[in-house]
Amino acid sequence: MPALRKRLLQMVMMVLLAGLSGLLSCAPAPAAVEIAADGALQIPARDSEIRLRAYRPDVEIILAWEEEEGGPIQIVVENIAASTEVKVIPEAGQQAASCTVVSETTACLALSLKGSGRQRLLLSPPEEAAAGTPFFAVVGDSQGRNEVLAEVVKAVNMYEVDFLICLGDLVASGTEEEYRAFQETMAELNCPYYTVLGNHDIRGGGALYYRSRLAPEEYCFDYGGFRFVFLDSSSLGLSDAQLSWLQENLTGASPGFVFLHVPPVDPREKDHAFLDPGQAEAFVEIVSHPSSRAEAVFAGHIHMFHHRVISGVHYVVSGGGGAPLYAADDEGGYYHFALCRPAAEGLQIEPVKIDAPPRPEELVVNGPSGDCIFSPEELDQYAVMEKELSFQNQLGNYAGEGLYRGVPVSTLIEQAGGMKPGDTLMVYALDGYAQAFAYENVYPESCVWEERQGIMALAVEFNGLPVPEWQEGYRIAFFTEDGVYDNEDCALTSAEGQGWHLYESAGGRWVKTVVRLEVISE
Repeated sequence: MPALRKRLLQMVMMVLLAGLSGLLSCAPAPAAVEIAADGALQIPARDSEIRLRAYRPDVEIILAWEEEEGGPIQIVVENIAASTEVKVIPEAGQQAASCTVVSETTACLALSLKGSGRQRLLLSPPEEAAAGTPFFAVVGDSQGRNEVLAEVVKAVNMYEVDFLICLGDLVASGTEEEYRAFQETMAELNCPYYTVLGNHDIRGGGALYYRSRLAPEEYCFDYGGFRFVFLDSSSLGLSDAQLSWLQENLTGASPGFVFLHVPPVDPREKDHAFLDPGQAEAFVEIVSHPSSRAEAVFAGHIHMFHHRVISGVHYVVSGGGGAPLYAADDEGGYYHFALCRPAAEGLQIEPVKIDAPPRPEELVVNGPSGDCIFSPEELDQYAVMEKELSFQNQLGNYAGEGLYRGVPVSTLIEQAGGMKPGDTLMVYALDGYAQAFAYENVYPESCVWEERQGIMALAVEFNGLPVPEWQEGYRIAFFTEDGVYDNEDCALTSAEGQGWHLYESAGGRWVKTVVRLEVISE
């Protein structure tokens, strides 16, 4: 019987293998084809398909088959309007490849092609769209708060805009996880969207992810008789080469719109603008020059809405996509996106307010003995520290000056079981930003760090404003003896692989809008 059972098992396996071999032989082999795209990035794909992400409405794809007759290939182009026209142009002496639209959604096109030789595949807006007046929306500074961005997406979907332009600070700290969460949120948009880099987007390895999955640093396209120019000002300014490129792309027959994250000047006369006044002056001179066709400059970075016209050029700040606001509601400090449409009487720009989901006012602490949830009233009772404090940022400037009232972080941690040497405390913010702290940060008296760092606290009030009126609270703050937590303090009180060793900024340790503390045992 064992021999018979073994023989039957072998026969079953042979039948299964034969069936599998038949299935494999019927599946079309991936075509050997080289591909190059202008206007789109090739991104990771499933199975044998070729997947691209368009960063402008018109895309040119060059296909070169290695075989005389290539099998069908599947090309999926993301972030392109379903109404896009598809045209195949063969190289001289070649027969045009067959191209079938397999499926199309609001912002994705799937194509099946079969051909040989060298072929050009042109994707372009229909003539009526290219000849019509563009209608688009802008939004800036979601900065990882995707629940607000989701509300923006829902609202934009109610308008038949041609596309949405995101003005940078798409994420909080440049991680791949944050970028993926941003893209998942934007996947609900029913039109294409285009982006520029913000200073938060380039943190860590963020610039590399952006360049490989979203768009180049600089690019432009023509649509509806206007030129759309996109610049990378994430370094808080523009280089001479960038300014020359801008000038070149604004000189021509088509009027233009310029999009960047950091504005050349802060309309509030504060410091959220180009660091170099000379660069700001050069930028303004280029867009205002008689040879320039610039009609408007759109920027984010300042978390509010502001619109003014200088020397005939519209300057718009639209930074209301989710990050903490910088002004009162009546001064433009509200969550929003802006609708933009050229008209006979001039460029029409209308901010559309968004009702943001309520911000959580409770603090969650995960520790060895379980979870603790602290209400604002409980945190207020624990807040026994008060002092005038400030911190230094990565540029060497001092910020955050004011009167802080806070709770020692150790007090909160001990309610959930405390920490032991070697443990790590993770601090998570509302926008997804996170920082890791060592046992010695939470208990600086255990080493020599107390003199440099002071007590690590969760600030619950700033200059008399409690949460939620204080939009940056709850916030990590270090109650140093001299009231200043500078970059040298940060460098000397950051454990290996944490803080200063990842991002050289004392301000980066002052995590704002904290929602959760988590003790992680080694």
